[in-house]
Amino acid sequence: MCIVTHGFLVSNQDDNIIAKIKPVGLECGPHVPRCMNGTRRDIIAKIDAWATDPEVPNILWIKGYPGVGKSAISASLVSQWRSSRRVISSFFFRRELSNAMTPSALWRMVAYGFARRDPTIRQYLVSALTADDTLPATADIDELFHRLIQQPLTFSGDASETLPIVIVDALDECGGLDGRHSDHRKGLMRTLKMWSKLPSRFKLVVTSRVEHDIEKLFSATVHQPLEIFAGQKVNSASMEDTRIFIRHELLRLVAQYPSLSSGWPGDETIDKLAKQTAGLFIWIKTFLKLLERGEPRRTLKQLMRRGAGDMASLYAWILHTSFPNPSPESTEDFYLILGAIIFAKTPLDVGSLASLFTMDITSIEYICNGLSSVLDYGHTVRIHHQSFVDFLMNPEECPEPFRINRESANQNLTKSCFRLMNKGLRFNICDLDSSYVRNHEVPNLELRVRDCIPPALSYASCYWAEHLVKAGFDNEIYTEVRFFMEHQYLFWLEALSLLKRVNIGSSMLASLISFLQRFGQSDSLAVDMQKFISVFATVISQSTPHIYFSALPFAPCGRGVSSKYIQRYPQTLRIRQGGLADWPALQNIFSGHTSSVTSVSFSPDGGLIASGSTDCTLLVWDAETGERVLGPLNGHTNWVNSVSFSPNGTRIVSGSSDHTILVWDAERGEPIVGPIQGHSDSVNSVSFSPDSKRIVSGSSDSTIRIWDAETGEMMKNPLEEHADWVMSVSFSPDGTRIVSGSDDSTIIVWDAETGKVVIGPLEEHDDCVNSVSFSPDGKLVVSGSDDSTIRVWNAETGEIVIGPLIGHIKGVYSVSFSPDGRHIVSGSDDGTIRVWSSKAGKMIMETFEGHADWVNS
Repeated sequence: MCIVTHGFLVSNQDDNIIAKIKPVGLECGPHVPRCMNGTRRDIIAKIDAWATDPEVPNILWIKGYPGVGKSAISASLVSQWRSSRRVISSFFFRRELSNAMTPSALWRMVAYGFARRDPTIRQYLVSALTADDTLPATADIDELFHRLIQQPLTFSGDASETLPIVIVDALDECGGLDGRHSDHRKGLMRTLKMWSKLPSRFKLVVTSRVEHDIEKLFSATVHQPLEIFAGQKVNSASMEDTRIFIRHELLRLVAQYPSLSSGWPGDETIDKLAKQTAGLFIWIKTFLKLLERGEPRRTLKQLMRRGAGDMASLYAWILHTSFPNPSPESTEDFYLILGAIIFAKTPLDVGSLASLFTMDITSIEYICNGLSSVLDYGHTVRIHHQSFVDFLMNPEECPEPFRINRESANQNLTKSCFRLMNKGLRFNICDLDSSYVRNHEVPNLELRVRDCIPPALSYASCYWAEHLVKAGFDNEIYTEVRFFMEHQYLFWLEALSLLKRVNIGSSMLASLISFLQRFGQSDSLAVDMQKFISVFATVISQSTPHIYFSALPFAPCGRGVSSKYIQRYPQTLRIRQGGLADWPALQNIFSGHTSSVTSVSFSPDGGLIASGSTDCTLLVWDAETGERVLGPLNGHTNWVNSVSFSPNGTRIVSGSSDHTILVWDAERGEPIVGPIQGHSDSVNSVSFSPDSKRIVSGSSDSTIRIWDAETGEMMKNPLEEHADWVMSVSFSPDGTRIVSGSDDSTIIVWDAETGKVVIGPLEEHDDCVNSVSFSPDGKLVVSGSDDSTIRVWNAETGEIVIGPLIGHIKGVYSVSFSPDGRHIVSGSDDGTIRVWSSKAGKMIMETFEGHADWVNS
C-alpha cells in the first residue's frame, strides 16, 4: 500500500526500511518525573525563547551541579514540546545502561525520529539505506552521524517553518563509570560538535554536569549556555520553586497522619528547608523520602538539628542514620551489595544477589530498606541518582565503612562468581538422558536450562572473566581459580554449551591466562584449557554430553586437561594406541561447501570467517565453534574467487568468475551493492580500503579497478600496466597505495588516488605472482609465486629485502603478514602451510599439513 504525504510517495516498504534504523528494545525516554506545575517557569521561559529563535546557536547547553533537576527539566520539555510535535527525539543517558545507551543508539533514534516527521529527510534516508542497509550497524560513529544525520538534515534545506528539537539528557552519564575515558563519550563529543554546523533550524538541547571534557567541548563549540544554579548562586525564583515543591510533597505526607495540621510544619520550617536545599532538588527529594520512612515529627527534628549541608553530607547522614554502629557483618553485606549494584555487567535481581553472595534475602532487604531514599528497589535494584555512586566511590566524601573501591568490588564479584560455579556446577547439570541427540533436538531444553542454571549461576559462568581482569591478586581468588581449573572446567563448558555461549569461552580463558601470568602463577593448565575449547568448540556447542564422549578422550594424553580429568570418567572412551601427544595446529574443520574453497577471510574482531568456493556460494562461520552463521549466500553465477571483510566488520565483498563483484551485509547475508559490473573477465581478487569506503579488484582482463563501496560506481579509470591476469590486489594500511601481483610474473605498487605507478614492475619472480600483501606498517610487501618462492620487498624502493624463501615444492598461492609484522604465513599447491620469520627469512615452525589439496587462501 502507498500513500501520498507532502507531495512524496510513502510505502509500507519504506516503513520497513526506516524501521531498521531504530535500535530494538531500547527505552531511552524520560525516567524521572517532570517538574511540578508552577515551578521552573523562569527557566522554561528562557528555553522557549531560544527554541523559537532561528537566529541563535542551534545547541542549548543546560548545565548544573548534580541534583539541581536537569533531568526533570528535560522531562518537562519533552512533555511540553511533544504536544506541539516539535520534539523529534529524546534520549536520556543512564550510566548503568551504558552498554546499550551508546552514541550510535542516540543518533539512530534521532534519525528514526526525523524520518517519521520530515518527508524530505525520510526520502533521503530511504535512499541511503537502500544503497547500504548495513549503515545502522557501523561501528564508526563519525560515519554514522555524517550519513544518518548530517547529510539528510543538510539536504532537507529550510522548507519547513517548524524548528524541530532533539533533547539529550545527562551527557555526562554516556560511557558509564569510565566517563570521559570512554570511547563512546569521546565519539559523542565529536558528533555534538558536528551538530553545531547543521542548519540553525535544527535545535539540540543538551544537559550535563560541568565536567572537564564537556566544558572543553563547549568552549570550542558555538552554543547557548543556560546554567541551573545551586549553592550561593541560587536565585529567588529557584528558592520559590523549592518552597512550592516542599509544600506539595508535605501535603501528601500530612494526608497519611490525621493528627498533623494541614500547614505542618509551618512556613518558617519550610523556608529553612528551602535555604538548606540551596537549589538541589535531589537534596529535598532525598530529605522527604527520609521523612516518609520515619515518624514525621521526630525525623524532622533529627534532620533539622543537623543543620545545612551539601549532598555529600546528606548522603553521609543517611548512611550513619540507617546503619548506626554497623556490625562487621552488616558492613560486609553493604559493601558486597552496593559493589555488585555498581559494577555488575548486567542488572541483578534480589534473588541473584542473594545466591551470588550466599546471603539471606533478609540481609539484602535490610540494606535496601536502609537506603530506600536513594535506591529504586523493585525486580532489580538500582541507585536512584548517580551522585550517590560518585559519593560512595569518593574517598574524600564517603565515610570509611561504606566506601566502595573498584578493585575490591571486582575482587568480591570474582570470588563470588567462582564460589558459585564451584558449588553450583555439576556433571550433567540438566540431566540429559542421551548423547545421541544434539542440544537443539532435546525437548524443552530451554525450560530445563532455566531451572537448572538459575540467573546467578548463568551470570557467574558468563562474566567471571570480566571481573577477574579488574581484580588485583588475592589468595582467596587464586584458591577458587585453581579449584575451578582442576575440578569444574568441564562442568563450566556444559553451562556454556547449554546457554549457547561457547563462543565466549576462548576469550574468557585468555583473560584467565593473562591474570595468572600477571601475578607470576603457572598458566600451563589454563593454556591447555584454552586449546581444548578452541579445538573442540564445534562439538561442545552442538552437544553437551559430547564434552565427555568426543572431546575429553581425544585430548592429548598426559597434557593438562586430559591428565586432570580423564581418570574421573572411567565409562568414557579410551585411546589405547596412538592418540595425540600434543595439540594439533589444526583447530577446526569447517564443512559445508560442495566444491573447492578458493578464499577465506577473518572478520576484524576474529569472531567470524567468510569463505568463497567454486560452488558459486559464500558461507559465514563462527570462528570459535565452527557453526555456520550465514549461507550459503547465492548471487554469483560462477566460481567465487575472493572474499574479504570490510575493516568495520559490517560487510563482505566477493569477486567471481562471472566477472562481477557483490557486497554483502555481514549480519543478514543479503547482497546490498551489486552485482558490480565493469570487468570483462574473471575477478580474481577483491579487498576493502582501510576506511571501508573503497574496494579494489584485480581481474583476468589484466586491469585493476577501484570502486565506491557504497554505490558500486567505478571511481577512476582502470589501472592498466600488467600484461596478463591480475591475481592479487591489496591496499596499504594507510589506504594511499595499492599493490598488485600478476600472471605476467611482476608486482606493481600504485598510487591509490591518482592511479599512477609508484614502483615497478618488479620482475624477480620467474612465474605467476599469485598473492601480494603489505606489512602492518606499510613498509614491506610480501609476494608468493608459482615459482614456489616467497619474496619480501621494500615498499618504498622496490628492492628485495628478504628472499627468495625456499621451502614449498609447488606454487605459493597465498601469503600474508602476522598482525605484529614479525611473521609471514604461506599456503601452497603442495598442500602445506608454512610460517617464516619476516626478518631472518627462515621457517620458524614445522610445516602445517592437513589439507589434501591446494591451499588457496
